[in-house]
Amino acid sequence: MNDLAPAILAAIFAAIVISIMGGALSVFVVLKRLAFIGQGISHAAFGGVGIALVLGVHGATTAGAIGQLAIVAAFSIAAALFIASLSRAHQGRIDTAIGVVLSASMALGFVLFTLAESKHDHDHQGHATHGHEDQHHLIEDILFGNILSTTWPKAATAIAVAIAIITITWFNRRRFIFWAFDEPVVDAYGLSSKRTTNTFLILLALAVVMAMQIAGVVLAAAMLVLPGAAALNLTSKLRPVFIYSILIGAAGAALGMAIGINAGYPAGPTIVLTQSILYLITLTIKTLAPKLRS
Repeated sequence: MNDLAPAILAAIFAAIVISIMGGALSVFVVLKRLAFIGQGISHAAFGGVGIALVLGVHGATTAGAIGQLAIVAAFSIAAALFIASLSRAHQGRIDTAIGVVLSASMALGFVLFTLAESKHDHDHQGHATHGHEDQHHLIEDILFGNILSTTWPKAATAIAVAIAIITITWFNRRRFIFWAFDEPVVDAYGLSSKRTTNTFLILLALAVVMAMQIAGVVLAAAMLVLPGAAALNLTSKLRPVFIYSILIGAAGAALGMAIGINAGYPAGPTIVLTQSILYLITLTIKTLAPKLRS
Protein backbone atom coordinates (compact mmCIF):
# COMPACT_ATOMS: atom_id res chain seq x y z
CA MET A 1 0.00 0.00 0.00
CA ASN A 2 2.87 2.35 0.77
CA ASP A 3 4.20 1.80 -2.75
CA LEU A 4 0.80 2.60 -4.23
CA ALA A 5 0.09 5.67 -2.09
CA PRO A 6 2.09 8.22 -4.16
CA ALA A 7 0.50 7.00 -7.41
CA ILE A 8 -2.97 7.06 -5.91
CA LEU A 9 -2.43 10.58 -4.55
CA ALA A 10 -1.25 11.76 -7.98
CA ALA A 11 -4.28 10.12 -9.59
CA ILE A 12 -6.69 11.75 -7.11
CA PHE A 13 -5.27 15.24 -7.63
CA ALA A 14 -5.22 14.83 -11.42
CA ALA A 15 -8.77 13.44 -11.53
CA ILE A 16 -10.22 16.25 -9.40
CA VAL A 17 -8.46 19.07 -11.28
CA ILE A 18 -9.40 17.61 -14.67
CA SER A 19 -13.00 17.22 -13.50
CA ILE A 20 -13.06 20.86 -12.35
CA MET A 21 -11.81 21.82 -15.81
CA GLY A 22 -14.52 19.64 -17.35
CA GLY A 23 -17.15 21.24 -15.13
CA ALA A 24 -16.14 24.72 -16.30
CA LEU A 25 -16.27 23.74 -19.99
CA SER A 26 -19.27 21.42 -19.91
CA VAL A 27 -21.82 24.21 -19.36
CA PHE A 28 -20.79 25.73 -22.70
CA VAL A 29 -20.74 22.28 -24.32
CA VAL A 30 -24.30 21.52 -23.21
CA LEU A 31 -25.63 24.98 -24.07
CA LYS A 32 -24.10 24.78 -27.57
CA ARG A 33 -25.22 21.16 -28.04
CA LEU A 34 -21.64 20.00 -28.58
CA ALA A 35 -21.95 16.84 -26.46
CA PHE A 36 -20.81 14.61 -29.33
CA ILE A 37 -17.69 16.67 -29.98
CA GLY A 38 -15.80 15.18 -27.02
CA GLN A 39 -16.28 11.75 -28.55
CA GLY A 40 -15.29 13.10 -31.95
CA ILE A 41 -12.04 14.72 -30.80
CA SER A 42 -11.03 11.86 -28.52
CA HIS A 43 -11.50 9.28 -31.27
CA ALA A 44 -9.91 11.58 -33.84
CA ALA A 45 -6.81 11.57 -31.63
CA PHE A 46 -6.24 8.01 -32.80
CA GLY A 47 -4.82 9.55 -35.97
CA GLY A 48 -2.31 11.45 -33.84
CA VAL A 49 -1.33 8.21 -32.13
CA GLY A 50 -0.73 6.64 -35.54
CA ILE A 51 1.51 9.54 -36.60
CA ALA A 52 3.51 9.22 -33.35
CA LEU A 53 3.98 5.49 -33.95
CA VAL A 54 5.16 5.96 -37.54
CA LEU A 55 7.63 8.64 -36.42
CA GLY A 56 8.90 6.37 -33.65
CA VAL A 57 7.87 8.81 -30.92
CA HIS A 58 6.65 7.01 -27.80
CA GLY A 59 6.51 7.38 -24.04
CA ALA A 60 9.49 5.19 -23.17
CA THR A 61 11.49 8.30 -22.25
CA THR A 62 10.51 11.71 -20.87
CA ALA A 63 11.35 13.38 -24.19
CA GLY A 64 9.40 10.70 -26.04
CA ALA A 65 6.37 11.13 -23.79
CA ILE A 66 6.41 14.91 -24.33
CA GLY A 67 6.81 14.45 -28.08
CA GLN A 68 4.00 11.91 -28.21
CA LEU A 69 1.69 14.20 -26.25
CA ALA A 70 2.58 17.15 -28.49
CA ILE A 71 1.79 15.17 -31.66
CA VAL A 72 -1.54 13.89 -30.35
CA ALA A 73 -2.49 17.36 -29.05
CA ALA A 74 -1.55 19.05 -32.34
CA PHE A 75 -3.51 16.52 -34.36
CA SER A 76 -6.54 16.85 -32.06
CA ILE A 77 -6.48 20.66 -32.33
CA ALA A 78 -6.25 20.38 -36.12
CA ALA A 79 -9.18 17.95 -36.08
CA ALA A 80 -11.24 20.33 -33.91
CA LEU A 81 -10.55 23.29 -36.22
CA PHE A 82 -11.37 21.18 -39.26
CA ILE A 83 -14.65 20.18 -37.60
CA ALA A 84 -15.47 23.87 -37.19
CA SER A 85 -14.58 24.57 -40.83
CA LEU A 86 -16.70 21.67 -42.12
CA SER A 87 -19.55 22.72 -39.85
CA ARG A 88 -19.61 26.18 -41.44
CA ALA A 89 -19.54 24.57 -44.90
CA HIS A 90 -22.54 22.43 -43.93
CA GLN A 91 -24.56 25.38 -42.60
CA GLY A 92 -23.85 24.64 -38.94
CA ARG A 93 -24.40 20.86 -39.07
CA ILE A 94 -21.61 20.06 -36.64
CA ASP A 95 -22.80 16.45 -36.22
CA THR A 96 -21.98 15.80 -39.89
CA ALA A 97 -18.57 17.46 -39.49
CA ILE A 98 -17.76 15.38 -36.39
CA GLY A 99 -18.77 12.16 -38.14
CA VAL A 100 -16.55 12.91 -41.15
CA VAL A 101 -13.47 13.85 -39.09
CA LEU A 102 -13.94 11.00 -36.60
CA SER A 103 -14.22 8.35 -39.34
CA ALA A 104 -11.29 9.68 -41.38
CA SER A 105 -9.02 10.07 -38.33
CA MET A 106 -9.80 6.59 -37.00
CA ALA A 107 -9.11 5.08 -40.42
CA LEU A 108 -5.85 7.05 -40.72
CA GLY A 109 -4.82 5.87 -37.27
CA PHE A 110 -5.36 2.20 -38.13
CA VAL A 111 -3.47 2.52 -41.44
CA LEU A 112 -0.52 4.27 -39.75
CA PHE A 113 -0.60 1.75 -36.91
CA THR A 114 -0.26 -1.08 -39.48
CA LEU A 115 2.60 0.76 -41.20
CA ALA A 116 4.36 1.24 -37.85
CA GLU A 117 4.02 -2.47 -37.06
CA SER A 118 5.42 -3.42 -40.48
CA LYS A 119 8.35 -1.04 -40.01
CA HIS A 120 9.03 -2.45 -36.54
CA ASP A 121 8.92 -6.04 -37.87
CA HIS A 122 11.41 -5.13 -40.60
CA ASP A 123 13.80 -3.38 -38.23
CA HIS A 124 13.56 -5.92 -35.40
CA GLN A 125 13.09 -9.35 -36.93
CA GLY A 126 12.88 -12.02 -34.29
CA HIS A 127 11.39 -9.62 -31.75
CA ALA A 128 8.09 -8.87 -33.48
CA THR A 129 5.88 -10.18 -30.71
CA HIS A 130 7.43 -7.90 -28.12
CA GLY A 131 7.10 -4.96 -30.51
CA HIS A 132 3.43 -5.69 -31.12
CA GLU A 133 2.80 -5.84 -27.37
CA ASP A 134 4.54 -2.49 -26.80
CA GLN A 135 2.53 -0.80 -29.54
CA HIS A 136 -0.76 -2.27 -28.32
CA HIS A 137 0.03 -1.01 -24.81
CA LEU A 138 0.72 2.44 -26.25
CA ILE A 139 -2.67 2.50 -28.01
CA GLU A 140 -4.42 1.35 -24.84
CA ASP A 141 -2.67 3.97 -22.71
CA ILE A 142 -3.59 6.81 -25.08
CA LEU A 143 -7.18 5.78 -25.82
CA PHE A 144 -8.30 4.00 -22.67
CA GLY A 145 -5.92 5.09 -19.93
CA ASN A 146 -5.44 3.77 -16.41
CA ILE A 147 -5.90 6.55 -13.90
CA LEU A 148 -4.34 4.59 -11.03
CA SER A 149 -1.07 4.23 -12.96
CA THR A 150 -0.68 8.03 -13.13
CA THR A 151 2.77 9.26 -12.12
CA TRP A 152 3.46 12.64 -10.53
CA PRO A 153 5.17 14.05 -13.67
CA LYS A 154 2.19 12.95 -15.78
CA ALA A 155 -0.27 14.32 -13.21
CA ALA A 156 1.66 17.60 -12.93
CA THR A 157 1.51 18.08 -16.71
CA ALA A 158 -2.23 17.38 -16.78
CA ILE A 159 -2.86 19.69 -13.81
CA ALA A 160 -0.78 22.52 -15.33
CA VAL A 161 -2.64 22.30 -18.65
CA ALA A 162 -6.00 22.07 -16.86
CA ILE A 163 -5.23 25.20 -14.81
CA ALA A 164 -4.20 27.02 -18.00
CA ILE A 165 -7.46 26.01 -19.70
CA ILE A 166 -9.52 27.11 -16.69
CA THR A 167 -7.67 30.46 -16.62
CA ILE A 168 -8.19 31.11 -20.34
CA THR A 169 -11.85 30.15 -20.02
CA TRP A 170 -12.28 32.56 -17.10
CA PHE A 171 -10.79 35.51 -19.00
CA ASN A 172 -12.95 34.70 -22.04
CA ARG A 173 -16.08 33.85 -20.06
CA ARG A 174 -18.18 36.80 -21.24
CA ARG A 175 -17.36 36.15 -24.89
CA PHE A 176 -18.08 32.42 -24.52
CA ILE A 177 -21.37 33.10 -22.72
CA PHE A 178 -22.50 35.49 -25.43
CA TRP A 179 -21.43 32.99 -28.11
CA ALA A 180 -23.19 30.10 -26.37
CA PHE A 181 -26.51 31.92 -26.09
CA ASP A 182 -26.62 33.91 -29.34
CA GLU A 183 -23.85 33.09 -31.81
CA PRO A 184 -25.47 34.76 -34.87
CA VAL A 185 -25.42 38.14 -33.11
CA VAL A 186 -21.78 37.89 -31.92
CA ASP A 187 -20.34 39.44 -35.09
CA ALA A 188 -22.82 42.31 -34.94
CA TYR A 189 -21.34 43.33 -31.58
CA GLY A 190 -17.77 43.50 -32.88
CA LEU A 191 -16.74 40.00 -31.79
CA SER A 192 -15.67 37.32 -34.24
CA SER A 193 -17.89 34.25 -33.91
CA LYS A 194 -15.38 32.27 -35.99
CA ARG A 195 -12.46 33.22 -33.72
CA THR A 196 -14.54 32.52 -30.61
CA THR A 197 -15.59 29.11 -31.93
CA ASN A 198 -12.02 28.20 -32.84
CA THR A 199 -10.69 29.33 -29.46
CA PHE A 200 -13.24 27.24 -27.60
CA LEU A 201 -12.62 24.17 -29.78
CA ILE A 202 -8.86 24.43 -29.20
CA LEU A 203 -9.46 24.52 -25.44
CA LEU A 204 -11.84 21.58 -25.80
CA ALA A 205 -9.28 19.57 -27.80
CA LEU A 206 -6.56 20.19 -25.21
CA ALA A 207 -8.96 19.27 -22.40
CA VAL A 208 -9.91 16.00 -24.11
CA VAL A 209 -6.28 15.04 -24.81
CA MET A 210 -5.19 15.73 -21.23
CA ALA A 211 -8.13 13.77 -19.82
CA MET A 212 -7.34 10.90 -22.19
CA GLN A 213 -3.75 10.80 -20.92
CA ILE A 214 -5.04 10.27 -17.40
CA ALA A 215 -8.26 8.30 -17.69
CA GLY A 216 -9.05 7.50 -21.31
CA VAL A 217 -11.81 8.24 -23.78
CA VAL A 218 -14.77 7.41 -21.54
CA LEU A 219 -13.95 9.97 -18.86
CA ALA A 220 -12.72 12.53 -21.40
CA ALA A 221 -16.09 12.55 -23.15
CA ALA A 222 -18.24 12.25 -20.02
CA MET A 223 -16.57 15.09 -18.12
CA LEU A 224 -17.59 17.50 -20.90
CA VAL A 225 -21.29 16.62 -20.65
CA LEU A 226 -22.43 15.26 -17.29
CA PRO A 227 -21.47 18.09 -14.87
CA GLY A 228 -22.97 20.83 -17.04
CA ALA A 229 -26.12 18.82 -17.81
CA ALA A 230 -26.58 18.08 -14.09
CA ALA A 231 -26.04 21.72 -13.11
CA LEU A 232 -28.60 22.93 -15.66
CA ASN A 233 -31.13 20.59 -14.04
CA LEU A 234 -30.72 22.55 -10.81
CA THR A 235 -30.76 26.15 -12.04
CA SER A 236 -30.89 28.35 -15.11
CA LYS A 237 -29.08 31.24 -13.39
CA LEU A 238 -25.69 31.89 -14.90
CA ARG A 239 -23.32 32.12 -11.94
CA PRO A 240 -24.86 29.25 -9.90
CA VAL A 241 -24.89 26.91 -12.89
CA PHE A 242 -21.10 27.17 -13.29
CA ILE A 243 -20.56 26.72 -9.54
CA TYR A 244 -22.83 23.66 -9.47
CA SER A 245 -21.17 22.19 -12.56
CA ILE A 246 -17.67 22.51 -11.08
CA LEU A 247 -18.80 21.12 -7.72
CA ILE A 248 -20.58 18.18 -9.36
CA GLY A 249 -17.51 17.44 -11.49
CA ALA A 250 -15.16 17.53 -8.50
CA ALA A 251 -17.53 15.57 -6.24
CA GLY A 252 -18.03 12.92 -8.91
CA ALA A 253 -14.27 12.55 -9.32
CA ALA A 254 -13.58 12.35 -5.57
CA LEU A 255 -16.42 9.90 -4.86
CA GLY A 256 -15.65 7.82 -7.93
CA MET A 257 -11.98 7.54 -7.00
CA ALA A 258 -12.85 6.60 -3.41
CA ILE A 259 -15.35 3.93 -4.49
CA GLY A 260 -13.08 2.57 -7.21
CA ILE A 261 -10.01 2.31 -4.99
CA ASN A 262 -11.84 0.72 -2.03
CA ALA A 263 -14.01 -1.64 -4.07
CA GLY A 264 -11.34 -2.55 -6.62
CA TYR A 265 -13.30 -1.18 -9.59
CA PRO A 266 -11.67 0.64 -12.55
CA ALA A 267 -11.39 4.24 -11.33
CA GLY A 268 -12.15 6.03 -14.61
CA PRO A 269 -15.44 4.25 -15.38
CA THR A 270 -16.41 4.47 -11.70
CA ILE A 271 -16.03 8.27 -11.84
CA VAL A 272 -18.26 8.34 -14.93
CA LEU A 273 -20.89 6.16 -13.23
CA THR A 274 -20.78 8.37 -10.12
CA GLN A 275 -21.27 11.52 -12.20
CA SER A 276 -24.09 9.76 -14.07
CA ILE A 277 -25.81 9.01 -10.77
CA LEU A 278 -25.39 12.64 -9.70
CA TYR A 279 -26.98 13.66 -13.01
CA LEU A 280 -29.95 11.35 -12.38
CA ILE A 281 -30.32 12.80 -8.86
CA THR A 282 -30.44 16.35 -10.23
CA LEU A 283 -32.92 15.26 -12.91
CA THR A 284 -35.13 13.77 -10.19
CA ILE A 285 -34.91 17.03 -8.22
CA LYS A 286 -35.85 19.00 -11.33
CA THR A 287 -38.82 16.70 -11.98
CA LEU A 288 -40.12 16.63 -8.39
CA ALA A 289 -39.50 20.26 -7.40
CA PRO A 290 -42.58 21.74 -9.20
CA LYS A 291 -44.81 19.04 -7.74
CA LEU A 292 -43.52 19.66 -4.21
CA ARG A 293 -44.13 23.41 -4.55
CA SER A 294 -47.71 22.94 -5.77
